[in-house]
Amino acid sequence: MTSSNQLHEALALLQQGAFSSARALCRQVLAQQPTNFNARHLLGVINLKAGNAISACRELQRASELPVAPRFRAQALSNLALALQQRGKADAALDALDEATRLAPQEIAFQLNLLGQLEQLGRWTTMLEHAETAPALAQAPEAQLLLARAERQLQRFDAGWQRLQPLIDGCTDHELLGEWALLGLHSQRPGTLAEQCQRWSTALLQAVADYLAEEGEQQGALQLYRLLLAREPDNASVRHLLDAAAGTLAAAAPADYVRALYDAHAGEFEQHLVDRLGYRAPTLLVSELQQQLPKTLGRVADLGCGSGLLGKALRAQFEIASLSGCDLSGGMLREARRSGCYDSLEQQELGLWLAQQQPLQLICATDVLIYTGDLAPILASAGRALCASGWFAFTVEQGEEHTPLQLHRSGRYRHSAAHIRQAALTNGFELRLCAPFPLREEEGKMIQGLMVLLQRTTAQPPGVAP
Repeated sequence: MTSSNQLHEALALLQQGAFSSARALCRQVLAQQPTNFNARHLLGVINLKAGNAISACRELQRASELPVAPRFRAQALSNLALALQQRGKADAALDALDEATRLAPQEIAFQLNLLGQLEQLGRWTTMLEHAETAPALAQAPEAQLLLARAERQLQRFDAGWQRLQPLIDGCTDHELLGEWALLGLHSQRPGTLAEQCQRWSTALLQAVADYLAEEGEQQGALQLYRLLLAREPDNASVRHLLDAAAGTLAAAAPADYVRALYDAHAGEFEQHLVDRLGYRAPTLLVSELQQQLPKTLGRVADLGCGSGLLGKALRAQFEIASLSGCDLSGGMLREARRSGCYDSLEQQELGLWLAQQQPLQLICATDVLIYTGDLAPILASAGRALCASGWFAFTVEQGEEHTPLQLHRSGRYRHSAAHIRQAALTNGFELRLCAPFPLREEEGKMIQGLMVLLQRTTAQPPGVAP
């Protein structure tokens, strides 16, 4: 088999999630041809997709230094930036993207990555200055959205609104429409928003309302939620968000709300959460687990697995006999299947799914219990699903210590350490870790989460016969 054929096969294996086999083929080529750019670059991409950011950086750096055409070097540098972002090296990622756009200024994808990195660093003025040197960005709606956000951060609301206004007719991108609506409200154009809302489908209207709520424009979000409720008086999802805005504490977010929310965002979930909001909970949680657990694990479960971010991080650091995932969102499960990390995936409510599992060594849940109020029931279900001395590791949004449980206006719950301690104690768990950490950005600020590691005590948890 020629090296070209081997690399084609490696690429196909990568797309199937067969990382080890794809990696082996690349190494076979490199053993014979150490300066083969395509093999070195593909090996870096495989490591990146598999969650091995350090190895990805090493291989992509070497690929970017090979004597190839500028556009190929730029491609390697752009992927190197993604690996550096995974490692939290934002300034180094920006340097790589600067060089990539210098080498291939006509490549819109590299330009967009650069704008996204500048956004993460909060360099709003630099974003707008860069756009003036890259006229091709004027034709890219994704770029105009990023630049409009920069205008908003600089309180140039009318300029941002004017930037997006030509793109509105026929648009179905809820982020672009949400930013346009937000800028319109800041620049005193509520009438324009009210008129446009009548043309939007119910699903699009809710997505825009959610965007406004997430960005802190609560009055504008309430206006749209009330319009939605007038259209659909029995819509439990909208009622939940109105409860959140009013401070009413419900037991949990409705399943239909969570399912619809993640179905709507499945396609761009990882890019939005990781690249824009600086979300690193899966890798941080896995790092903590490495300090507590052996390298080889038996049965592991990922609750609310989403697109597979945690699955990839777990597979990169542990040897796992069986990794199972569940999620309410069919769209997210499709993305998780593409990751190739899971031995089985099911669309089901968390508690019901746990009740069907064989004894598990480890249960994980990153950014999923934010839609559950009282944690005691899910801890009871987890305790019954775990083997003796099994672990339950999860992250939540951190609440105020004197308020055990809050329903935030975002529609997500915030839990205090005191609430977690009490729920753990009453459900047969020992609290091994409950520590604050930077969870993700919201309204331009990093919000705090709590990283929690619980270990089941040797005593049987409540509800289990000896």
